[in-house]
Amino acid sequence: MPNPARPDDPPLLNVPRQRVRIVATMAIMVLAGLFGWYGVADRRTIMDEGVEAAEQMASQTALIAAGTLEAGEQLLHAMELLVKPPVADGRPDPDAVRAALLDLRAAAPHLMDLLILSGDGRIVHWTGSGTPPPVAEREYFTAHLEGGSRLYVGPPQLSKVHAGRWFFALSEALRDPAGALTNVLVVIIDVGLLRERLTLRNPRTGISQALLTEDARVYSRTPDHERHVGKQLPLSAERAGLSADQPYASTVTVSPLDGQERIVAYQHLRRYPMVAAATLPVAELLAPWRKRMTIACLLWLALSAAIVAIALRAAAISRIQQEQASLDGLTGVYNRRSIMAHADEFARALDRRGELSMLMIDIDHFKEINDTYGHLAGDDAIRRISQLLRDEVRGSDIVGRYGGEEFLVLMPDTGTEGATHVAEKLRAAVAAQVTTPTMVTISVGVATSARGERSLEPTLARADAALYAAKQAGRNCVRVAEPASEPAGAAG
Repeated sequence: MPNPARPDDPPLLNVPRQRVRIVATMAIMVLAGLFGWYGVADRRTIMDEGVEAAEQMASQTALIAAGTLEAGEQLLHAMELLVKPPVADGRPDPDAVRAALLDLRAAAPHLMDLLILSGDGRIVHWTGSGTPPPVAEREYFTAHLEGGSRLYVGPPQLSKVHAGRWFFALSEALRDPAGALTNVLVVIIDVGLLRERLTLRNPRTGISQALLTEDARVYSRTPDHERHVGKQLPLSAERAGLSADQPYASTVTVSPLDGQERIVAYQHLRRYPMVAAATLPVAELLAPWRKRMTIACLLWLALSAAIVAIALRAAAISRIQQEQASLDGLTGVYNRRSIMAHADEFARALDRRGELSMLMIDIDHFKEINDTYGHLAGDDAIRRISQLLRDEVRGSDIVGRYGGEEFLVLMPDTGTEGATHVAEKLRAAVAAQVTTPTMVTISVGVATSARGERSLEPTLARADAALYAAKQAGRNCVRVAEPASEPAGAAG
């Protein structure tokens, strides 16, 4: 095997592992994108459906309010007949008018009072008892003094006659041919009627329905009508922009009544100055979505863990395959292609590193070992020598089988003196320890790269020449190549 202390993997091993990491990371990111897209799309669909549901409920609420106001208008028309009968026979009989008003109120339990006012704001007929109270300052009268709309819908108010009860007034102005105010007809309606009708149409929990004035005062709200009736709410931009011509609006906002984030849909009544609202709590609406997203996140984590596990396994297999492709099958050290790839890496970093020395090693008389003792003995000698080389060099040094019986050792950050010392140690160790089936020796050529070199080919050539000199000198020795001359301009 290659030196275990080697701090960096060879470049040939890094490439496939990097590819595996990239593919695994991309797969995890794609899964995250798909799950994220699903979550966003699913949430958007739920919110869109929530807006649609809120708009439908707002429309139902508007129908309820419109029905109530239309019934009030019918009462006003009936009261108009009491003041202006079809056949003129003098002034209406007060007792008959009161009796008719009482009959009208009895037919509708939520009517608090029916009033017929004179042109100066006095009650001339009513369903109450005793002395009529002064009402000339009430909005349901003063709203008609300046002309304008014939029908007036008043805001919710606390009754001064019926303690603790909230009402709103419907009033209609009657005028003579000259346009002077002759009478104001008033229907006082208990807002509890709106509450009951909204409650009947609102069986689901978490949903709220409300009827508001145009300036956002509450007629009725379900649930918790008693807590909110008469409250003045902040006038949102969506609600402020409503009118009979632009009756619809929806938004997502935090309710000023309960502090919950809600989908709110508004609908302005077409014939009346009233706004219907319906809301859905976002938290409850998205509760099933959150459960699905929790499951999706867990699934993503599980799939990501599986991808990581597969990637680690693939990287391990790839590493083993690459190592096997880069190692010499007989010795376990780097093969020639791999040792030269390392040499290329060192060559690219020569100007950023210290000196690099090379040991070119050849087994002496190897052909005679094969011829005399057989190829198995020769192979065993090669294995034992390669093991000695790995044991004796540093962890940062690179050992490779350069040829049949030749080895190459790359020694980064090592000068000629240090390399020569290691070479002598290796030569002595082989001569002392590889003695069967006969004593085996090695010859070593030492060369050190010159400062400023851009390639290791000159150093490799000088190491090979030094090895040849060692063999010429009788083998079992170390020879050092002459220092190379520095390239022009390197000394600067």
